[in-house]
Amino acid sequence: MGIGSGSAPKDLDDHSFEGFIKGARYAAVLFWSGSCMPCRMVSLIFNELQSLRPGISFGKVNVGASGVGARLGVMSVPTILLFRDGRRVARVVGVKPIQVLLEIFDNYFSASPKEDIYADSGQSDLM
Repeated sequence: MGIGSGSAPKDLDDHSFEGFIKGARYAAVLFWSGSCMPCRMVSLIFNELQSLRPGISFGKVNVGASGVGARLGVMSVPTILLFRDGRRVARVVGVKPIQVLLEIFDNYFSASPKEDIYADSGQSDLM
């Protein structure tokens, strides 16, 4: 599954997560649950984002089948974590319009990120 290939985001688990984020310059990971209706909405948006931003690696973690979310402090779903060079740079919680997500992605995943417009630290929590 190549970046921007039109395929679905990569399913990640306890074994594949670290390698996925460390192997990508830019990575976006959706934490979701099968019983979560908002997660289904965000999943559709997330798939569209993948087609619009081919330079970003997209992955998904089912929190019911993996402990990754708990280790990273994911307290609710849907949550999208953004990673740059293996380091978490932002957290987006809940359902957001695609235009808002595009702005966030473009801010954190540009060649030279703009000033952080969402928070004061490098690990922004966007709610």
